[in-house]
Amino acid sequence: MARSWPFAGRAAQLSEIRSAARGLVVVGPPGVGKSRLVAQAVREAEGVAWVRATAAAAELPLGAFAALLPSTPPSGNPLGWAADAVRAPVLVVDDAHLLDGASAALVHHLVTRGRTRVIATLRTETPVPDAVRALWKEDLLPRMELAPLTAQESAAILERALGGTVEQSAVTRLWQASRGNVLYLRELVLSGVLTESGGVWRWRGPLAITPSLRDTIAGRIGGLTPDEREVLEYLAYGEPLGADLLSELAASAAVERLEERQLVTVDFEGRRLQVRLAHPLYGEVIRHGCGTLRARKLLRRLADTVTATGLRRREDVVRVAVWRLDSGPVAEPGLLLAACDRARMVRDLELAERLARAAADAGGGLPAAMALGTVLFYADRYRESEEVFAAAWGLEMDDYSRTTCGVYRAFNLCWGLGEVGRALELLEETEHSVSALDARQGARGTRASIEAFVGDLDKAAATLRSTMTMGPCVEPRNVRAFGTTEATILAAKGRATESLEVVARTGAALDSAAHALPSLRAALLDAATQAALYLGDLDTAEHHADQGRRLDGEFGAWARAVVEFGTYRARALRLRGRVADALSAGREAAARLPSRGVWAGFCLGELAQAHALLGQLDAAEEALARAEATGLPLGPPVVVPLRQAMAWTLAARGDVAGAIAALLALADQALPVQTPFLLHDVVRLGRPSLVASRIIGEGPLVALFARHAGAGTGAELDAVSLEFERLGLILHAAEAAAQAARRYRDRGMTRAAQAARTRAWALSRRCQGARTPALLDLDVPELTPRQREIALLAAQGLTNREIAERLVVSIRTVANTLYAVYEKTGVSDRTALADLLLG
Repeated sequence: MARSWPFAGRAAQLSEIRSAARGLVVVGPPGVGKSRLVAQAVREAEGVAWVRATAAAAELPLGAFAALLPSTPPSGNPLGWAADAVRAPVLVVDDAHLLDGASAALVHHLVTRGRTRVIATLRTETPVPDAVRALWKEDLLPRMELAPLTAQESAAILERALGGTVEQSAVTRLWQASRGNVLYLRELVLSGVLTESGGVWRWRGPLAITPSLRDTIAGRIGGLTPDEREVLEYLAYGEPLGADLLSELAASAAVERLEERQLVTVDFEGRRLQVRLAHPLYGEVIRHGCGTLRARKLLRRLADTVTATGLRRREDVVRVAVWRLDSGPVAEPGLLLAACDRARMVRDLELAERLARAAADAGGGLPAAMALGTVLFYADRYRESEEVFAAAWGLEMDDYSRTTCGVYRAFNLCWGLGEVGRALELLEETEHSVSALDARQGARGTRASIEAFVGDLDKAAATLRSTMTMGPCVEPRNVRAFGTTEATILAAKGRATESLEVVARTGAALDSAAHALPSLRAALLDAATQAALYLGDLDTAEHHADQGRRLDGEFGAWARAVVEFGTYRARALRLRGRVADALSAGREAAARLPSRGVWAGFCLGELAQAHALLGQLDAAEEALARAEATGLPLGPPVVVPLRQAMAWTLAARGDVAGAIAALLALADQALPVQTPFLLHDVVRLGRPSLVASRIIGEGPLVALFARHAGAGTGAELDAVSLEFERLGLILHAAEAAAQAARRYRDRGMTRAAQAARTRAWALSRRCQGARTPALLDLDVPELTPRQREIALLAAQGLTNREIAERLVVSIRTVANTLYAVYEKTGVSDRTALADLLLG
């Protein structure tokens, strides 16, 4: 972590302060970073004097200015004497709301006199001396309202402070906890709530605050009457609470006083008037000061009162269950299981596990065991999950329970432990042990999804068809699951348009479900992302990947969503040529991999390929070795990305022939959705004749791959490059342009070769340092310093005469220099020069 907390963002505010000729008043809540912002703004200014107002100094006239004034005051005009003594051209007055009357009058006098540039900071919603208020009321100085940090600004500060990537869910939780308050954000990080793993900082929870932050917040809360403290206690344990509900628990007058003091907020959510603490960290301080017996009493009353309302909202069942659990033993397994199910749906897996175990302790029996086994599977604790499911399997069950247990146990055996054979045997046993049609269909449909994953697409399609011919499929969950499996099979077969049609239809069915069904949603988004990538629609692919990433839930506990869709995001970024960004996304995904699992090859293969493209070969091989050690090579979705990364690592080490041989062999084993990318890699590595007749498939991207493989002239390669650029595949565009340059050069077309090479160079600059064999002999246009200077001015639109006047040279010199620039770069006018040099 950086020794001093870094400054980041606030560019517009910095500019506004620096450009305020007479000065400015910065207003914001405590801890928002007013003083730090001003300090940054005047850091390079000369003759800056600081006045830091305090409540103690306000007891004395001109007390805040004591350090700037002579020790002996005059007998005449003290204000004029003090103003003459302040000789600094820039005066910063921090916490000006604490100034005594004489000091405030002095600040006002300095501003009106105009010799001193005054920058003052004030705390929002705090009484201010009249002389200070007059600064903006009389239009003497502009007033700037400083808002808390945005989530993006918080992320920038965190990454600079920690010296590494911060997982997005951790950024979100820190931002929500701090509400963008810089002081609170810093103290939360210092509390140790983050931990580093694989170069990525992750939330390790639970939330903790430092003693200094607790004291700061307690000071902000201030003194409380007993009834005010009671309101805050109920909110600390139960927020948000409806205003009507809270009035049953505590005094309404106390709520009104707390709202006036801005310690609580009261807002409408729909038609409900909800009361919350004004800041999330207030709850931490209030709970810290609440004894165990007192807390239990509050929790029991909260649970009883909300239960009496009929548990009208989905979240109520979870809140009541947790309140009862925290207040003592619970003998209501039904309540605990309902809450567990809801917690699992929103992917708060830690809470779901706690509720499932409590339900088991309360006599929940088989339902509690199945709930626990399912939660452990989602939490990547596969061995524990299998132990729970295996123990439950021998119990007597109805058809629904048997199928549910069989399906989830098969999920865990396949995608958790990599035991595909056992999973398929279990599903066959399940199908034969139940009689209800929907139960048998559920077991067989799950078998189709496993067959698709391991790459047996024809068998998976046949299994799915046979499932549908067993009888009418009326169970809504089966309908959605079968639609998801169909979309997956079609996407894997390279039938992307058909897959997206099924995705749309099945997605609408999922939208109508009573529960969010994140697992089915994840599988559907996986198919949609694959189809979009296959069609070259990178915007849609990234959109689906972001949707999938958000399935991780508010609590960031579902690692599979982070790994799977974080990897897809990395792939889309790599295809865009944003290789360093792809590396960052890949690292974040890889940090959430379990110690052993199915997704290692898929994720670490993408990470290794990004390393290889950046020339970081040791890191690439380290990622490959980790994948080999921790991955379960079940099928093409996870095996092919790893082997593809191995090929690119070979190429980066100079063994292009070995890379090509590996890619050709891999293409014979890959899924149809993967094959065109592998064959096109051979084209990128310079051997298009080996694959020109094999690249087939639907969509504009595969068609462009085929055009690239068949391009015989520099002009055709130029056209391919332009189309790659239009689709957003910038690295591919750079490589095609570089190949065009070589083709032109081989045919003696010097000027065309230079133009293509220059374009390739310009495109490669947008690829964040990517290095590939196609770009190895790419020369940066060799412009002299004078040529570059004139070229940049011309690219900005200056005429030859304007350039000559600025550089004090002749117009002829400018014209001759530009002619040489055009010859070296291969461009022919200012517009093309601007595209090249200014991007």
